[in-house]
Amino acid sequence: MPVWSVAGISAEPELSISEWQILETQLGSIHFVGTNVRDYTGRVSSAIQQFDSTALRGVTSSGRVYQLVGPRGSSADGRYIWERWCIVNGVTSYTDVTTDLLAEGKI
Repeated sequence: MPVWSVAGISAEPELSISEWQILETQLGSIHFVGTNVRDYTGRVSSAIQQFDSTALRGVTSSGRVYQLVGPRGSSADGRYIWERWCIVNGVTSYTDVTTDLLAEGKI
């Protein structure tokens, strides 16, 4: 599966993802990973800046708003993109922090 560039923030200011999880890198950045419900492609967000666990909605460093839909999960396409993203960005380890962030309520 190739990795494509994504639409700019002005073309796509909001995005919904399913089969989502929230991962934190060893560098301390936290990201949404899942499947874009519009075109069913894997998606990794830029670093999360704000997160509302009640609304399942977050804002990333790019300014894009992510809406998490459906139950949390693990997307094969999302995982593929995440693994490529980690290589490009020098990430050597990460932790699934989904449960912690849902319990805490916000970032």
